[in-house]
Amino acid sequence: MASTHNSDSLVAYPQFKSLGLSNNFRLQDENLILYASIFPSLQFLNLNRCSRITDQSVAQILKRCRKIRHLNLTNCKSFKSLQINFEVPNLEVLDLTHTRVDDDTLYVISKTCRGLLKLSLQLCTNVTEKGVMHVVKNCTKLREINLDDCSGVHANVVASMVFLSPSLRKIAAPPDFPTTDRNRTLFLRHGCLLEL
Repeated sequence: MASTHNSDSLVAYPQFKSLGLSNNFRLQDENLILYASIFPSLQFLNLNRCSRITDQSVAQILKRCRKIRHLNLTNCKSFKSLQINFEVPNLEVLDLTHTRVDDDTLYVISKTCRGLLKLSLQLCTNVTEKGVMHVVKNCTKLREINLDDCSGVHANVVASMVFLSPSLRKIAAPPDFPTTDRNRTLFLRHGCLLEL
């Protein structure tokens, strides 16, 4: 994708903080790994709809860009798991909407990305309450989680999440969650807004 001329000119900007590559259907792992080495100070990376990006390049981004705070992988259909064995202490926002992540990936996130403030799992049909609870227990700063259309997550997990994590302020509930004023009021008393 990048020619030698283009990659040489990119080296002149090693302090890039933000990079938006959304809707780039030609972007491949080797390109993203190159960008990670050129822009080690990235804090924001948007890869929405970059369908060829896989687990390998995402792991390299997290390893090389140690200051990353916001990572958007929405609709990255080739991204399935996260196999890393190092901390990602600065990551605050992780959008995994409509990816193929599962409970194993959520377990890794819960152990390596403990500073998460916001996690979107909307339309992630391979996750269950087991993986969600790993994140809620270990990411103690988590303020928002989106479980909308997570068909593998049982509706009863919401109450457990609210009572287990006092930092949670907003939950987009999974399908079949009972939408009653009583539920909303109960969760609001604990400082958590329930989105249905």
